[in-house]
Amino acid sequence: MANNWMLLLVLVIMIPVVLTTTVIPLLTRRIESFGVTIPEEGQNHPDIRALRKSYLWWNGGLGALLTASLMIITFRISSDNAWGIALAAHTVLYIIVSFGIYYKIHRAVKAIKEKEQWLKDAPQRIMVSTAFRTEKLTQPHYWFIPHLLLIMGTILVCVLGYDRFPELMPMKYDFNGEVTRSVAKSYTSVLWPVFVQAFLLIVFVFTNVVIGRSKQVAEASDPEGSLHRNLRFRRIWSAYLIIFGFMIMAAIGMIPVGMLLDWSGNVSALATILVVGLMVVSSIALSVKTGQGGSRLKSESGGKPQTTVASAADHDRHWKLGVIYFNPNDPALFVEKRFGIGWTMNMARPVVWIIVVLIILVAVGLPLIIE
Repeated sequence: MANNWMLLLVLVIMIPVVLTTTVIPLLTRRIESFGVTIPEEGQNHPDIRALRKSYLWWNGGLGALLTASLMIITFRISSDNAWGIALAAHTVLYIIVSFGIYYKIHRAVKAIKEKEQWLKDAPQRIMVSTAFRTEKLTQPHYWFIPHLLLIMGTILVCVLGYDRFPELMPMKYDFNGEVTRSVAKSYTSVLWPVFVQAFLLIVFVFTNVVIGRSKQVAEASDPEGSLHRNLRFRRIWSAYLIIFGFMIMAAIGMIPVGMLLDWSGNVSALATILVVGLMVVSSIALSVKTGQGGSRLKSESGGKPQTTVASAADHDRHWKLGVIYFNPNDPALFVEKRFGIGWTMNMARPVVWIIVVLIILVAVGLPLIIE
């Protein structure tokens, strides 16, 4: 039974991670390649195409190899701790080596760009649409009211049912559903799912704010169309965040309910894994459908680019390693990722570091409060 749970986790964690990181080059904007700004026609350069194909094979092959290795280990060990270490080691190794593959190709693309002198003498323009901010960029924040009501419901369950909770509160289960760690009953130990839900709600609302306030990006070949696609992109991912955020919080809320109804520890765990698995699969499907910034969505003009003599602004010097944005002259706090789907922060802004520190403190302090 334990091995089946371990195998399920391998499939839920490794396969989506490998698939997502492998197809990223196919989902980014056409004005970027492996974190480097290039002209859109540069995507068809034979060397760029060869590098993209090389990344797909090397990164996908690495992921398949490590996934197969972890599956073999899963059937050979019975210790939960040993398997957890193996899972962490495989995941970290994949992330490190995958980034190494990316960075090698990133440097190769920069070399090709320099050799071809792309964007060196070409006129560049930065388009800013003043009407863009007047649009409804995300789903309204009142859609988080059900999340708040869910937290209040979890509080009621915990408080009203407090006397029915066991004197020793189970805090950790093994893969056979047996309790491996417990603490004395207290309102803190009973209400810990509420603390987690509240933290997640703050993260979800903050992410929705990031989606709405992030810097707009217009593609030179179709500036109006790209802004329209970007608008749809933000609304789609905002809705995704709200829907699956609620589902995750609901799965966590099932934990105290399961204790009161004497469910097996595996029931809540299975519900959480299923929700996370559905969330990951749907995020991959959405990523393929939308592309970064909505680049794969069809524009109102039918997706036909306009003729232009200008290129997108070249900001390579502000992107460290092609993935970390550091521009003290840019007032924007949030920008789109160059390699991947989603958003990142302008690490040159002091307020960003304050946000990062606060998130880390809360994430580290939450387990201590629960204890």
